[in-house]
Amino acid sequence: MISICMATYNGGKYLRQQLESILPQLSQQDAEIIIADDGSTDETLQIVESLKDSRIRVLPAEKHLGIIYNYERALQAAKGDVVFLADQDDIWLPGKVEKVLVALNEADLVTHEAWMLRVTGTSDSSWTRTGKLSDIRPYRRGALRNWWRNSFTGCCLAFRKNVLEKALPFPKKLPMHDQWLGIVAEKYFKVGYIAEPLVEYRQHTSNATRIGNSPVGLLQKIKWRLNLAKALFSNV
Repeated sequence: MISICMATYNGGKYLRQQLESILPQLSQQDAEIIIADDGSTDETLQIVESLKDSRIRVLPAEKHLGIIYNYERALQAAKGDVVFLADQDDIWLPGKVEKVLVALNEADLVTHEAWMLRVTGTSDSSWTRTGKLSDIRPYRRGALRNWWRNSFTGCCLAFRKNVLEKALPFPKKLPMHDQWLGIVAEKYFKVGYIAEPLVEYRQHTSNATRIGNSPVGLLQKIKWRLNLAKALFSNV
């Protein structure tokens, strides 16, 4: 079984297009999309309901958790032997699921290339590919390298259940869930990389993660790395 885990929060603007790019790639009987909503006040939940797809399972908000621990909630509910992460605002390219599953025959976690998608001009409908994710965040092998500088991006990750079992529960004070999953996989399992872009990664002012443009100061970055190191040493 395949589980697609998505964390939503006021994502109605792009959510329908994202779900409509994912659903045709999944079987009718052996797949699920778990949507952990973090208290959306826009039309996010209405859009999900309007699709009327039995493969989608919504986890309503109990309290606002933030993106990291809302994703943890989705991952804890996953039933699949293979788990994909999905952002609420991207677009999966045709063939993504099939190509990632092939790569997972030789690896426990797979990450892949993505097209960066940005608005050009004044219209929000004018989205253009402006380069590849690797232009800004190239994949680097090794737990130590990714502890120092993360090269894992959630929308590009898929992994086997054994990785998830090792990574859960998430430690407290993580800088980001994708970095933790990637480091755990690098430390204990085999990681694969697909150089082909399989997602259009939408960049806009409401992104939870700003690739290549982090406003975080040096002191916070040091604290995050210390927390990661502590979590890794205790995760044995």
